[in-house]
Amino acid sequence: MLYNMIMRYLIDGYNFFFKLEEDILPLEKKRDEFVSFLDEEAGNLNILLIFDSHRKNAGSFASKRKLKNIEVSFSPKNFSADEYILELLEWDAKNTTLVTSDRELAKKASYLGAKTQSIDSFVRLILKREKKPKEKPEMRETEANIKRLLKEFERGTDEP
Repeated sequence: MLYNMIMRYLIDGYNFFFKLEEDILPLEKKRDEFVSFLDEEAGNLNILLIFDSHRKNAGSFASKRKLKNIEVSFSPKNFSADEYILELLEWDAKNTTLVTSDRELAKKASYLGAKTQSIDSFVRLILKREKKPKEKPEMRETEANIKRLLKEFERGTDEP
């Protein structure tokens, strides 16, 4: 029996952010801009972007926020983003790709059954998806052109 398997992408948030951003201050503003940019570029990919929480603001449960195309989460109290990612993968690593350049985290995720992808490779995936040609609009004849062609056809059948 075949069914639709949708790949889930877990992204190591700060690992991704620090890899792509040169000027990270002010951190919260730059992070929010980064998240907004990724949300726009993500399209229909199933993405959960996970950041370390601020210890003083963290709760017992991870905080989550659904944007237009992606979901953003901050790790729960006393958990790093890496620990939270591994916990999520312990529950369900099937059809999941972890996007990180942290080799140790990638190794642990692979052991749990997740696929892994480097940040550079993931960025290339997004850029490649952008370059795909848009569907060509359906070509349709105008009413005037159809009438002209009918006249030509009628005239052509009367000639010997």
